[in-house]
Amino acid sequence: MHLALIDWTVIAVYAAIILSIGLRAGRKQHTSEGYFLAGRRLRWPFVGASIYSANISAEHLVGLAGCGYISGLAFGCYEWMAVFCLIPLIVLFLPFYIRNRIYTVPEFLERRFSNGVRLCFSAFMLLLSVLAKISISLWAASLVFHELLGWDQITVIWAVGFVTAVYTMKGGLSAVVFTDAIQAAILIAASIILTGLGLRQVGGVAALHAKLDPAFFSMVKPATDPDLPWPGVFIGVFLLGTFYFSMDQVLVQRVFAAKDLNEGRLGATFCAFLKTLNPFILVGPGLIAAALYPGLAKGDMAYPTLLKNLMPPGLLGLTVAGITAALMGHLSATYNSVGTLLTRDFYLKWDPDANQDRQILVGRIAVLSVFIFGALWAPMIGRSTSLFIYLQKVQAYLMIPFAGIFLFAIFWRRANTPGVVACMLSALVLCPTMMLNNEMHFLSFMNHPLLKPWLHGAILVGVACMIVLVVVSLLTPPPAPEKLKNTTVYSLWGTEARETEADAMMAPETHWYRDYRPWLTLVAAGTAFAWYAFR
Repeated sequence: MHLALIDWTVIAVYAAIILSIGLRAGRKQHTSEGYFLAGRRLRWPFVGASIYSANISAEHLVGLAGCGYISGLAFGCYEWMAVFCLIPLIVLFLPFYIRNRIYTVPEFLERRFSNGVRLCFSAFMLLLSVLAKISISLWAASLVFHELLGWDQITVIWAVGFVTAVYTMKGGLSAVVFTDAIQAAILIAASIILTGLGLRQVGGVAALHAKLDPAFFSMVKPATDPDLPWPGVFIGVFLLGTFYFSMDQVLVQRVFAAKDLNEGRLGATFCAFLKTLNPFILVGPGLIAAALYPGLAKGDMAYPTLLKNLMPPGLLGLTVAGITAALMGHLSATYNSVGTLLTRDFYLKWDPDANQDRQILVGRIAVLSVFIFGALWAPMIGRSTSLFIYLQKVQAYLMIPFAGIFLFAIFWRRANTPGVVACMLSALVLCPTMMLNNEMHFLSFMNHPLLKPWLHGAILVGVACMIVLVVVSLLTPPPAPEKLKNTTVYSLWGTEARETEADAMMAPETHWYRDYRPWLTLVAAGTAFAWYAFR
């Protein structure tokens, strides 16, 4: 695919804007709170756009369109389920995070359980970020640019990774959030334009329906579907998404930086609204390609084929900028969260008296280090398809038990440290066992048609781990009273909530149009209605 001069101009302007904003944001960072949490001053549009941008990477654009080409709109269920996965963050977890003034999600686990639980979870998140986020995103993006434009993959990995690391190191979360807002706008605009051009080429929505199997427009699959069984989607994907949006440092760090609780809730609600567009603007192009270009060698060719045949000069450059925006938004979010985790959860344990400048320096060194390690590890991902699939499945299987730990932590006062540790150990045993069974089929009861889908296996692992958590917690002493202060739902509702001191950051919004509740209700109801319409 050839880029015209105007395309290169668009890409150059985009790069210049992103770098200038990122570097300019770094001039004002003099405290650790300013560097890691943007001074806790973010308004809802920036919070929401940043969560959205951090959640979408370059491989999503190609992968979701590829899934749409093969299976139809059904894979958009992950995007619509995200609307409901954000509700636990908005309603339950965010009040705890804001009230406790925490920097990292593992910090909440220390306040509720112990320092050991905090460090274990933080180490897990760090490994997950480097092995299954940064390196995979870099490799997948290099593959996208290689297939689209013929660019050298190693050059793409180091160039894009380095540029993103530079402005993240310099500006901290402020640079990440403000550039994310621009990148989200470019990503959405480019996707809408591509979808619109594709629909015009097909002849409109009615013509698209006429050319494709009606099953392509169904968002609900049978319970025995290997990839998207409806029980697995409505239970398993919900729990996976709850982990991502409520407990994953990469996404949650944006709402930590909100000006107050209501701004954070409005920002997460705004992100939920943006996610409702994705089945149409990210998966939809795959359906359009299936109607226009049937018989492609593989589904992942759908997105490049549309770009090559439909995008005129100038708009093609905007789309390449959109792909780059998706990659850089996801990378910068991960870099910043890793820097925060290493500094707050590990370095300050070793040097608790470190001054503000030292903490910022450590955070910047952490960003540079994970960029280098991720770039070095990325080619290993490319050489081993099985390793890529293994890492993706590992995180999926482990996240449901971790989501259960957080839910039990806030809802059940009796949950304690031994129960959580036993739950974690059980997950480390059961997850590889279930993954091995997927290959060797030595667990005969898993051969039942309803248990074969991997999502159902992940749910079973989660249930077994929660049973272990409950049993061990009941057999060991209850947690100390101070571990329950501001860490369970009783501090939000009931007598304990009434006895809590007033906090300006927790004050409810007095104007209805700035209250998150009507907007969240509208988005959730609209998504449920759309899902029913596309059932």
